[in-house]
Amino acid sequence: MKHPYLLLVFLGIAALSCFPPVSAEETGGDQGWYVIHCNVYGANIYLDDKFVGTAPQGALTVAVPTTGTPYKMLRVQKYGYSTFADSITKVPVKGGTVDLYATLNELPPTTPALIGGDMGWYIIHCNIDGATVLLDDANKGEISQGMVYVPVYSTATPYKSFTVKKEGYTPYTGTISRLPSKGESVDLYATLNPVATPTATPAGIGGDIGWYNVHANVDGAAVTFDNDAKGKIARGELSVQVYVTGTPYRAFTVYKSGYIPFTGAIEHYPAKGEIVDLYATLNAEPATAVPTPVPTTKSPQPPVIALIALAIGGICSGLLGKTRK
Repeated sequence: MKHPYLLLVFLGIAALSCFPPVSAEETGGDQGWYVIHCNVYGANIYLDDKFVGTAPQGALTVAVPTTGTPYKMLRVQKYGYSTFADSITKVPVKGGTVDLYATLNELPPTTPALIGGDMGWYIIHCNIDGATVLLDDANKGEISQGMVYVPVYSTATPYKSFTVKKEGYTPYTGTISRLPSKGESVDLYATLNPVATPTATPAGIGGDIGWYNVHANVDGAAVTFDNDAKGKIARGELSVQVYVTGTPYRAFTVYKSGYIPFTGAIEHYPAKGEIVDLYATLNAEPATAVPTPVPTTKSPQPPVIALIALAIGGICSGLLGKTRK
């Protein structure tokens, strides 16, 4: 044969054609799934206010793109139950799943409507059980197991503020921005901090008092002076009492889970009756980077390719031998 190399090329092409090409689906990443578990059948499920279905018996599987803007919030609600809302911190990789869980709590029975109109609820959350809750100065009950349910009518005059108070704690007052619609629950949050009480001071120290006012942008953040706990931020600040003849503090730290701790220097000590302002800004911890899906690659060619290659080599050797003769 005059052109044995042409036969070699032909056989190689024929061997490679026996294997299907790699599809774009195998090499790229486009779609994953959220698997949403809920304890109440028929509850409405939303991703960033986008309705994605109702809770079945078991779990609802929702396809989501792995690229683009990820969803940030899961919300599940049903009439007669408190609304569930939680942030979404994970994005599924291509072909992968992320499980999300929602637990709805049944709302307590309510008094039959006396003034007419549809009913919703305020759910006031607080860190101190036994605290009294007031809506525009109207007593609505006490905190129990961290919360209290307050039924309201959607046709009633809207409340403007709520107050949570208990003896020994600084009262908390917050604004109410809207009235719940029929079957809806609106969550309100309050954090009570103990009232600062002066400690017995040895005669040698003296009783002159000043204050630090610690200002921060995150309520509930803890404050320490030289690792000495002083309380938590409420309504943007915390007042810390100090004795002007005591040992001066050198630094203060403000911290809360989910935020980068802030530490600042204390450069001025208050005089008697003086207030010194300290400021802290907490920044949220950066979100955990989502691993980039690794493109799927084909595994090494199966042994049959090696056998074909050996066969081609043998044929070519024979042809070359005949050509030389």
